[in-house]
Amino acid sequence: MTLVTHQGIYRTHYRDDLDMRYLIYDCEIIKCIPDRDGTRFDDYEYCDGWSDHANMGISCVGFAASNGDVCVCRWDDPGDKAWGLSLLNNADIIVGFNSRRFDDALMAANGVAVSTAYDLLEQVRIAAYDSPDWEDQPPGCSYALGAIGEANGFPKTGSGVLAPQLWQQGKHQEVIDYCLNDVKITKALLDLGLKGELIDPNTSQKLQLRPLDNGEG
Repeated sequence: MTLVTHQGIYRTHYRDDLDMRYLIYDCEIIKCIPDRDGTRFDDYEYCDGWSDHANMGISCVGFAASNGDVCVCRWDDPGDKAWGLSLLNNADIIVGFNSRRFDDALMAANGVAVSTAYDLLEQVRIAAYDSPDWEDQPPGCSYALGAIGEANGFPKTGSGVLAPQLWQQGKHQEVIDYCLNDVKITKALLDLGLKGELIDPNTSQKLQLRPLDNGEG
């Protein structure tokens, strides 16, 4: 497994090379999720919906360390998986984007206990409209990663909905590259938010996020 450093160098890394003040993680799944109307295509395997974490499978997990180093681990590769678990176990602060609701639950359903200490999506929502819950989101607003990234000059390169289709088609590198870009975007947005420079995609106002810590909230 190779890791891409912030200087753009590809090399094998070991635990003590990483600045682990915080670690961003993001999971991609193997099985597709049916449309809201239940539509399924015969060419693909599906889970039973967004809450069916036990049957989604994990294709790969992306990581971004606080010094800018990023990597993606294939979860079907024992060496990669062991490396990814080591990163998670040794991180001081685990960060994600909607990871409390999704990635943590997906990991738990696959026998891995991960507890996000700082969920970027929740913190953006709190800064924008004083609540971490999507139910309180103002009508017509979007705080999806793609929307926030686009507003701040960091566009996504694909779709999480399509990633399972690509994986099942054998286009694994496309999914790995997509996952890698997502953790890069998440880190860039986190850094902006901590400086009070994150642009709200709905109001164009700058958002100040609360500081990182390893507690809940």
